[in-house]
Amino acid sequence: MTTDALSRPHALVAEDDPALADVLRLAFTRAGFEVQVARNGLDALRLATDNAYDVVCSDFQMPKLNGEQLLTAIREGGPSQDAVCLLCSAKSYELDCQRLKDALGLCAVFYKPFSLAEIAAAAKDGLAARAGV
Repeated sequence: MTTDALSRPHALVAEDDPALADVLRLAFTRAGFEVQVARNGLDALRLATDNAYDVVCSDFQMPKLNGEQLLTAIREGGPSQDAVCLLCSAKSYELDCQRLKDALGLCAVFYKPFSLAEIAAAAKDGLAARAGV
């Protein structure tokens, strides 16, 4: 699932809220991504272990593995370890965002409610930076 000249970049959305997962899927699809959604951290890790994603957008609070645990495991190795990673959370005052950004190599952290356009733009900007554009 890597990006080449003829294919769209692949994004994994890890979000347990069904309505928000659908909205994120739509936002990434409209931005030109092929999208898969996982409704918990463990399912997201299985997908990221079996497939190479260009972008991983994860909620912080999820069942089975939270966003930090998921992204830590992805960064440890596998086909998605170099993905552009975004983290979303409703815990704007409780998270140490700078620590998370540094530890997980996050492209951005978004607090709910957030702009879908900004998330898609951050993903595209992260891909451009990764490509050295």
